[in-house]
Amino acid sequence: MLCASLGVSWFATCPRTAPSRRRGSAFRNPRASVSAPDTADGELDTVYPEGDWRNAALEASLSDEGRMHREARGRNVTYMLKVTYDGEAYLGFQYQPRDATVQGEIEKALSKLTGEDRDFLGVGASGRTDTGVHARGQVVHFYARRPLPDLARARKSLNGMLPKDIRVVELRRPHPAFHARFHAVRKTYHYYLDTRLEHDVFTRKYALHCGWKPPDMERLRAAAAALVGTHDFSAFSNVSRDASVVRDPTRTIYRFDVVELEDGLVRLEVEGNGFLYRMVRNMVGAIMFAATKKGAGAENVEALLAGKDRRVAPMGAPPHGLFLHEVVYPAALVEWTPPTEDAEASAENEKMKA
Repeated sequence: MLCASLGVSWFATCPRTAPSRRRGSAFRNPRASVSAPDTADGELDTVYPEGDWRNAALEASLSDEGRMHREARGRNVTYMLKVTYDGEAYLGFQYQPRDATVQGEIEKALSKLTGEDRDFLGVGASGRTDTGVHARGQVVHFYARRPLPDLARARKSLNGMLPKDIRVVELRRPHPAFHARFHAVRKTYHYYLDTRLEHDVFTRKYALHCGWKPPDMERLRAAAAALVGTHDFSAFSNVSRDASVVRDPTRTIYRFDVVELEDGLVRLEVEGNGFLYRMVRNMVGAIMFAATKKGAGAENVEALLAGKDRRVAPMGAPPHGLFLHEVVYPAALVEWTPPTEDAEASAENEKMKA
């Protein structure tokens, strides 16, 4: 049975072979929550490993200096959006002045809603998906001068202004220091394969058709398992388009599951603490090579990890089968309780007096 109908929702009801390891909101991480933020001194027990750069980023954003930096520009209120989109028609997520992008469409809708320009809104995402990549759980933050009076109505208004291939599925007010990229604890991506001999016309835009040479599922699982753990993923990262960015290539993959669905569809689920540029597509390309090439196997993937050389790695998988599925954050940042209207009004009056 084919899972559903047209569009990106076709996989939403596909059965899983095993239940998810997390429960609750896609924004939170109940297994590793943090103490309530204290913005007076910036102290916070984080969920990030010792030495992780996000510890310093979180501490800086929670500090008095971080608060004053935001408020000096009038960015008094922070909001977060959970967004789903079909990336086929867009030149990626990141704003481009002359091209259609997901961020560009979101900023136009937010500008109409708030009356602010894109510079003030400061829209930022958990990550920049490439051209043709989709999302079911992209997370975006933006700033406002004052609280939105009705979040449900605001979300409805945004969806009324956005193209039909972009939807805001959740709008909430997190801790003022929240940052969609800096504070992400972990991400999950899904990649879809269609192993049928003839591709399905309704899923061809959202799954890589490999029926002409379907993968050996045992080898596919073994190759995926070889990537689990903490490694230097230099062999699985393309050179970033931003030459000024130099990042540590070490990442941790918590799981890389191969889930066989009905009608020859396969879902690859990879969860990690972060991903390098095109890392997921390159990992999919590597494990597909290991599962389809005669004489290849998990040892090929292990050799790539050890060699750390992208030039000898197989070609990455195309973008259309990739979905950003979920982004997890410290619960205390996203489940923060805003002050009451009276307290906010009093604080605003104090600012005006000062």
